[in-house]
Amino acid sequence: MAIALINYRLLILVILILLTAACREDIIEPDTFVGTVNEPVQINRLNSYTFIIHAQNMSVNVINNTYIASFTSRISITIVDHSSGYVSINVIDREENSRFSYFGNEDENLFTESIIGYVPSRIGIRAVDFSGKLKIVVTKTL
Repeated sequence: MAIALINYRLLILVILILLTAACREDIIEPDTFVGTVNEPVQINRLNSYTFIIHAQNMSVNVINNTYIASFTSRISITIVDHSSGYVSINVIDREENSRFSYFGNEDENLFTESIIGYVPSRIGIRAVDFSGKLKIVVTKTL
């Protein structure tokens, strides 16, 4: 009986060690800026759009579809470690009208605003000599 108990405890110990060793230690926190410098990470799903970049002296002008099908949404913008340049963000509706604009040339812990009354069909991102970390999230709200 004592041998069976020792074997059981040994088996549990081995399983715990294997589980601990197999777990990822590099789990990415939700607010972490990931990816290679000047290469954005974009997550574009139905009713949710995320754009994250760690930029160094980057100049770019892009327009992306958001795939959000709602007249009530929210945009959140974060800029950290800003050291140069600026970024401008435009939300464009289905009729190609610019309905929301944001200009950033300094750290912004969290800017958030509701988008009500139109579908945010596309988002334009323009950066000029921008160095810093930028995160843009547009999501459908209820």
